Amino acid sequence: MWFYLLFFVCQLVNVVLSTIKSVITIKGTKLMAYIFSAVNYGFNTYIIKVIADVELYVAVIVSVICNLLGVYLGMLITDKMRKEQLWKITVTVPTEKMTEFKKELCENKIDFIAYETSWNDYKVVDVFSKHKSTSKTIKHIFSNYDVKYTISANVGEL
Repeated sequence: MWFYLLFFVCQLVNVVLSTIKSVITIKGTKLMAYIFSAVNYGFNTYIIKVIADVELYVAVIVSVICNLLGVYLGMLITDKMRKEQLWKITVTVPTEKMTEFKKELCENKIDFIAYETSWNDYKVVDVFSKHKSTSKTIKHIFSNYDVKYTISANVGEL
C-alpha cells in the first residue's frame, strides 16, 4: 500500500513541477526555464521507472487525479511567486458619467489620467493599478458605470 501512496505523491509532485515549468518557460527567464526543465524531466524519468511497477488502471486513475490537483497547485504556486506589476487600463466612459467616475477614482486613491477627446459621447481615461487589491477596487468601480476597457501590463524593463 505504501508503494501506491509513494506513486501518488511522486505523480502529484511531477504534475506540479510540469505546470511550473510550463509557466516559467513562457513567462520566466531563460535560466529559470533551463533549470525547471532539467528538474522536471529528471523527476519525470523517476516517475516512468516507478510506473513500470504499477498496474495500468492504477497508473491511469492516479494520473488523472494528480493532474486535476497538480495543475491547480502549480498555478497557485506560480500566482503566489509572481511579482506585482503595473497594469494600465484604458477606459471609455460615457461623457455624462465622467465627473462621477473621476470622483470615485479619487475617493479610492486610484491613479488615473483623463484625456480630452473630440468624441462627444465618450471620454477616455487611463487607470493604473499596481496591486491585486487595487484591481479589485477598480473592477468594482467599473461595474457602476457603462464602461468598456482594455488592459495592458508592463512586460519588460528599460
